[in-house]
Amino acid sequence: MTAANLDRKAEGDDGRLSIALGRLVLTLVLLGAWELGARSLGRLFLAAPSDVAVRIFDLVRTGAVFEQAYVTLSVSLIGFSIGTFFGVLLPLFLRRRPRLTQAVEPFISAAMGIPKFALAPLLILWFGIGLKPKLVIVSLMVFFVVFVTVFAGVRSIDRKLVNMARVLSADDWTLSRKVVWPSILPFFFTGVKVSLPRALSAALVGEFLVGSEGLGHYIEQSRQINDTTGVFAGIVVATLLVLMANMIVEVAERRALAWRAVDRDMR
Repeated sequence: MTAANLDRKAEGDDGRLSIALGRLVLTLVLLGAWELGARSLGRLFLAAPSDVAVRIFDLVRTGAVFEQAYVTLSVSLIGFSIGTFFGVLLPLFLRRRPRLTQAVEPFISAAMGIPKFALAPLLILWFGIGLKPKLVIVSLMVFFVVFVTVFAGVRSIDRKLVNMARVLSADDWTLSRKVVWPSILPFFFTGVKVSLPRALSAALVGEFLVGSEGLGHYIEQSRQINDTTGVFAGIVVATLLVLMANMIVEVAERRALAWRAVDRDMR
């Protein structure tokens, strides 16, 4: 390993240590502000971090948190997968169809403006109370985010690369695999990182409205009985799930984009 590489590695290690320390300090500051707010406002209005930690420990000890989290994660991941699949498929389908794109784009933009949770009464009427209404809401929330980001990636593809691949007699499958997909990967991961928390939030709100189990149902049930600690415990667990999901996505992104010089240098 050359001296330049050693210096770069040392700088990278120092950078990661600084980031970790910064996150730790910020976490302690936020917890301190939270504790101060709980003492100032009263625990009826703002549960203290220590009380929330004890409640989460009890939920873990009894296994209730795993049951509730499993239900919420199942809805989130299934809806996220459906929304992501169609959010990627439609831009790729429209890539070589400019006239169809111009015809469809206004309708997609209009559909994006519809409040998804306003559809809940209709979804309950159509599908009943159960899994389907929640899946529809989560899928729609994810679809539009992924579609917009991937479509932007499709439009940013360098035409020179496409033309060069055509000159080299690349067929549509090879062109999609070697040129199109690598070009839109950064946009795809951006959409995934934005839509993943929204998928979980949509699942939680769906459980508020029509759920009989899950973290959202636990939070709503705690709210109805003025259990502020239970509300905050559910919120903290949901936040931890989002953080863990984002960590998994970031690892996948680093591995998928390791070939890009800019991503290598930023690590």
